[in-house]
Order: sequence, then structure tokens, then C-alpha cells
Amino acid sequence: MIKRVEDWNYYELLNLERTASQDEIWESYQGALATYQPGSLAVYSLVTEEERALILKRIQEAFQTLRDPKTRKDYDLALLKRAPYYAPKAAFRKSIGKMEIDEAPPKKGRWSWLKRVFPRRKAAVDLRPPEDQ
Repeated sequence: MIKRVEDWNYYELLNLERTASQDEIWESYQGALATYQPGSLAVYSLVTEEERALILKRIQEAFQTLRDPKTRKDYDLALLKRAPYYAPKAAFRKSIGKMEIDEAPPKKGRWSWLKRVFPRRKAAVDLRPPEDQ
């Protein structure tokens, strides 16, 4: 189910992590303004003019709240009261500091396959008794 714009928190609206710096907030704010400006091709015929105006108003509110450290702290506490925050986990490993890599087994080529399929024949054993001299 898709969330309504009114239900997005300010971090979702600006596409930010809760640990974002002031520079990241500013960059996301500028990007959001460029996306939802009048005549933007990014939202062309996807949202109505009223929805676009509502989104721009919410973007302004989000920026005003998140740029001030005191109001941001109050907003974060209010968010935590509604639902606990779990930082997203990377889908990939960022560091290999503790990762151990085992030696790769040697590649098996055609020759090893042939030796396995056609093993060498052992020499025939002579079962005759030794001749007496």
C-alpha cells in the first residue's frame, strides 16, 4: 500500500537518513525543490497541481524543522515515541577487515576428467610359479 504524502515523515520526504548532516539536508532539500517545481518533467502528469503544491509545502516544513538542531531533536523524539528507529542495513559488506578468504580449490580441467574416466591399467601380474634353475 502506498503512503499518502501527509503520512510521510520529514526524512522520507527528503529521502534522508536520520543521521544526515546539515549539508546532506541542504542537498536533499534542493533536489526535492527541483523535482517538484512547476513544469518539472519528473512529476509531469503523475501528480495534480494541488498535490504538487502540498508536497512543496511539506518539503518547506521538513527543511525548516530539520535545519534547526533544537527543532530537529524534538522532531526525532516525537518520531521515536511513535515507532522505534532501526538503521537500515547494507545489502552488501562495506568492509573486509575481518573477512577471511580461503584458498580456492584448483580448477579441474579436461585432463583430470580423462584420468578419472579412463584410469591407468595396472600391469598384469604373472601368477606362474618361478622356474627352478
